[in-house]
Amino acid sequence: MEKGKRKKLVLLILTELGIMALGGGGVLLVGWYQQTEPDRLLSNLVMTVAGLAVIGFHMRQEYIRGELDYNNQKYPFRFWLCVCIGLAIAFACVFLPEAGWPFLTIFVMLALFSNMSTGILASSVLLMIPVLLGTAAVNFFILYFISGCFAVVLFQHLECDSGIGMPLILSALCLLVCETANVVLLANARPDAEMFLIPAANIIVNCIMLVGGLKLFFSLVIYRYRVNYLEINDTENPVLVKFREEARDDYMICIHTAHFCDVICKSLGTDANMLKCAAYYHRIGKELPELMVKKHFPPKLREILTEYTAKKPPKNKETAVLACSDMVVSSITKALRENGDKPVDYGVLIDGIFDRLLKEGYFWQCDITMQEYSCMRQIFREEKLYYDFLR
Repeated sequence: MEKGKRKKLVLLILTELGIMALGGGGVLLVGWYQQTEPDRLLSNLVMTVAGLAVIGFHMRQEYIRGELDYNNQKYPFRFWLCVCIGLAIAFACVFLPEAGWPFLTIFVMLALFSNMSTGILASSVLLMIPVLLGTAAVNFFILYFISGCFAVVLFQHLECDSGIGMPLILSALCLLVCETANVVLLANARPDAEMFLIPAANIIVNCIMLVGGLKLFFSLVIYRYRVNYLEINDTENPVLVKFREEARDDYMICIHTAHFCDVICKSLGTDANMLKCAAYYHRIGKELPELMVKKHFPPKLREILTEYTAKKPPKNKETAVLACSDMVVSSITKALRENGDKPVDYGVLIDGIFDRLLKEGYFWQCDITMQEYSCMRQIFREEKLYYDFLR
């Protein structure tokens, strides 16, 4: 194990112990305020500390295995900051109406700053705290657990902020349904508009908190490298200008490769901005490793370019898209030059490339699905009009 990673693991363990101490202290403080009986207080203390310990153990295991989503592997302490905030909210919920707990936001944010399993586990333990310390019935735990899990599933894969509208609406509707079933329908009175007051306010507060949390998430994670990409994707930057002047044929192949990477990524739902950048630089040559460090290429971009230049079967589907785009563009460019005015059967040429790659097992280690593979192959076959630009 690397020295840096070992040091970070020690810090993670210390953080876990600190969170357990905070949780235990909070239980004792609330118990003292409520004058809870000693046996009940001890039970609440044990369950809270045990639950927080389980969160810490699971989070650490996911970190060691490299299973955390987005760039959370590099910044695991953001998760623990979210847990601290969630812990404070959980203790505050002891004194709030059960129908007004903001756990929908807690479920989503903890999952985004770790992964799905860690987020759901951590949120469930935090949800357990006000249920144990307060007077809430078990149906309130189920209410927020179901609506929270549904929201986590909806927000599991975020690539741009344009895709949060529908998940936000569906999450709010799910919370409304769960609140209606567990608050309004179980009330010992005839349903009226006043019964919906707290649930409606809770939905509004959760939506506001969730939008704010997602904005923070996008600024820290999704758009963290936006400025980097704007600079290195600029075709008039000195590096690409020099590349165009010294190796124009390779440069033009890179430009056309970037076009196909953009089209395919939009169809597959992957990061088109990152892969277009990879396409611009994948033929730079021996100076590429030094250039990636000097220009502060984002980690995922470095990974794709390093994997591509290794000339081995790829593990990332983005690398496969880049390699296939380069093969198609360079093969068609070569065929057009050799054939002169004679027509080139683009379909036969493309099918030959993909059949050869399949026969050689090029995609065996790759995380691309057969549906994505077929979609990519079909896009190349349908772009016949574009190939005239390669002459």
